[in-house]
Amino acid sequence: MANNQTEQKKSGGLNLQALGFNSPMEIIDLLALIKVDGVPVISDDSACLNPKTKTEHVLRFFQEKFGVKAPLLPYVASIIKKNLKTGKIRWSN
Repeated sequence: MANNQTEQKKSGGLNLQALGFNSPMEIIDLLALIKVDGVPVISDDSACLNPKTKTEHVLRFFQEKFGVKAPLLPYVASIIKKNLKTGKIRWSN
């Protein structure tokens, strides 16, 4: 049984490194810092201090604004990160 679980762990799931991330929290951190149409994803700065609260805010924002559920957020974050690196989008003050 332990071998079966190990095999599922190796073959299943999302490869974060292939998307350019080292951890799930790195995805949340990137998405928490951006503004969408001039509106910050997290408007309450104190929410950024607690990882659980930050995650809840990010998930709620993308679900309510765009209907994007949690399993798709790594792909969204990967596209944003790629576009930031290539200069297609930029950080604003």
